Amino acid sequence: MSGSVQWGGQWEHPACGATGEQTWADEDTVFSQHDCGRGGGVTWHAEWHCHACGASGDDLFGDDTVTYSDHDCGDDLEEAA
Repeated sequence: MSGSVQWGGQWEHPACGATGEQTWADEDTVFSQHDCGRGGGVTWHAEWHCHACGASGDDLFGDDTVTYSDHDCGDDLEEAA
């Protein structure tokens, strides 16, 4: 049930100090669109939240990454019953 999961996070490019924020859906590719020309990569710290059951988590990853929460809301709802 990944359609209920929303991500939000901040990116940082340590080489130049640029930062930004973005939100996106689960299983989407996150890309900062930052291109200052300096070396090094952009790092993301992001959190996901399931609007159906309230579960959440976080992750660190590089730019241009497909994000997966690996959350199956049906399992959590069955355990709660």
